[in-house]
Amino acid sequence: MYSIIANLGSGKGAGKKCLAAVEKILQEKNIEYKVLCTSERGSGKTLADKFCKEGASTVIAIGGDGTFHEVLNGMDFSKARLALIPAGRGNDYAAGAGISFNPKEAIQSVIRGEAVDRDYIQLTSISQNEKIVKRCINVCGTGLDVEVLKLTEQRQGTYIASLAKLLLHYKPYTVKVEVNGSAKEYQCVMAAFCNGSQFGGGIKICPPAKNADGKMDLMIVRQPKIPTIMLMPSFVAGKHIGRDWVEHIVCDAAKISALNADNIEIDGEIYNENILDAQIIKGGFKTFV
Repeated sequence: MYSIIANLGSGKGAGKKCLAAVEKILQEKNIEYKVLCTSERGSGKTLADKFCKEGASTVIAIGGDGTFHEVLNGMDFSKARLALIPAGRGNDYAAGAGISFNPKEAIQSVIRGEAVDRDYIQLTSISQNEKIVKRCINVCGTGLDVEVLKLTEQRQGTYIASLAKLLLHYKPYTVKVEVNGSAKEYQCVMAAFCNGSQFGGGIKICPPAKNADGKMDLMIVRQPKIPTIMLMPSFVAGKHIGRDWVEHIVCDAAKISALNADNIEIDGEIYNENILDAQIIKGGFKTFV
């Protein structure tokens, strides 16, 4: 039996349509399934944990990157595999991973049982002397990215429109980066770890990033010498790699400390923290082709 977690409100109604399409196929093939729908922030994690404890072997998440993030964090991969049916506005992880946006096609690999192991980023933080571990499926970062997400939510607009507005007056901030045995401070616009190649509804933050190579990609975007807004087309198209205002480091583990920022984002979800202590978990994400 398949255990389905659906965000019916994702993608301005796409979640509801995708669930209907998936249910129709499963019913036609006489495959048993159970559906639980998310109700509030964090409920995807709770539902995934519930299904795994009940003995589920296949969990299917229907939604966008935020939903995938929540469900990923509730999974027990020693018991179950997680399939993704993209139904968000941006579907950035799915685009980078080659997952079909057509739910009828996306569910077929699950039905065929074509298993594959991909990577995820594990983030460790300390809160009230308690160690907290979070998983990131796509991109996590600090700085401009967080502010863009806040403005996008406030205005109910697009990530790119918010980015263009903020680039007109955004001031660089300081981060300390610890990687490969050395530590260095940067004045930057943003710093991020990438498991996927794009975010923000199609912005190709790190075209070389692969989600099954056992590595994560650290991107540090410094303040360029010319107005940042002028470089936006290159950044959106992924043509910033190799520029003198960008540093790209491939690594297994690293730490970003934002010295004058208050938030981080993980897969588009904002957290009230300022440190990203990350490592790649090679093959930890048990999923389907």
